[in-house]
Amino acid sequence: MRPLIPAISVLIFILMFALPAAAHVPVLPGDHNTLATAMPIKDAAITYAIYGTLHEAGETDYYTVYLRKGDTLNFMVNTPVQGNFVPWLVIAGPGLSPQGTAPQGVELPAGDQAVVITGMHPASADYEPFSPMAIYQTAMYSGKAPSDGTYVIAVYTPADGGPYTLATGTLEAFTASEWILVPIDLIGVRIWQGQSLLLIFGPYLVVLAIGAGLLFLRPKQKPKSPAAWSGLIAGLFYLGSGAATLLQTVIALSMTTTGIAVLVTMAFALIALGAGAVAVRASIQSPAQIPGRFRILMVVIGIIGIAIWAGLIIGPAFAFAAALIPDRHVPNR
Repeated sequence: MRPLIPAISVLIFILMFALPAAAHVPVLPGDHNTLATAMPIKDAAITYAIYGTLHEAGETDYYTVYLRKGDTLNFMVNTPVQGNFVPWLVIAGPGLSPQGTAPQGVELPAGDQAVVITGMHPASADYEPFSPMAIYQTAMYSGKAPSDGTYVIAVYTPADGGPYTLATGTLEAFTASEWILVPIDLIGVRIWQGQSLLLIFGPYLVVLAIGAGLLFLRPKQKPKSPAAWSGLIAGLFYLGSGAATLLQTVIALSMTTTGIAVLVTMAFALIALGAGAVAVRASIQSPAQIPGRFRILMVVIGIIGIAIWAGLIIGPAFAFAAALIPDRHVPNR
């Protein structure tokens, strides 16, 4: 257990600097397929990943953002699916130089000019390491706002419908709540991809079932206190998180080629698996009277889970609980 802790600490230190510099804040909006119901983007500078779905040919989703003259317009449309779904990008606003012709049916503010970026499906997908996911970039625009005012960003499909991501901005920034809730948002992202709940939660169920089976077969290894039980549950959720990350990586790599970005995903998975293994072993070996070092270890594991989005929030919560629950003996039976 002890040799793993320095390695995990080094990896988490590196990722704490790398994550905010490369990850996008996930956003799962509702319906906004008219200009009147356009979704406002709070800050065009921040790197949001907005997950939407167009259901049929000719459908358009709308977004608005207020910009000052000289602010950066930076938008990119991706899709995780192959086939005929190729979303376009249409940007309209005061003072923009027109480019292309807006498709019939796309609503534009009166008097605004539009830039139309025709969607093109690339031959191969890019690998997104933080989800992980294979994505196809179909349209992108980057420029400066020529005037103060509200700009409209429209995502349009001329043919088949499908899921898409609208990526915004260049400034990576998370609020505390956004960071903590990323694991929950990622469940919504998997559903948006079209994955079943069994595929999403299967790795967690398998790990929990294996853990329960081993405890049934080896009753003498059952934790001896509520705090130790809490630590064991935390460890199992971390192991499930690592297994889920590996499964999603395999799915993504089946659609794209392996690159250096996959090392980031592997770091996520290995840290989650390592922290989970440490938590399980420490909880099984812990005596009825919980020592201080066990509680400190659980605090560290809880922080690791929050930092790298491991354990589905449940794991870190049980790790912190294990550090706080007072001693109480649970007899083995």
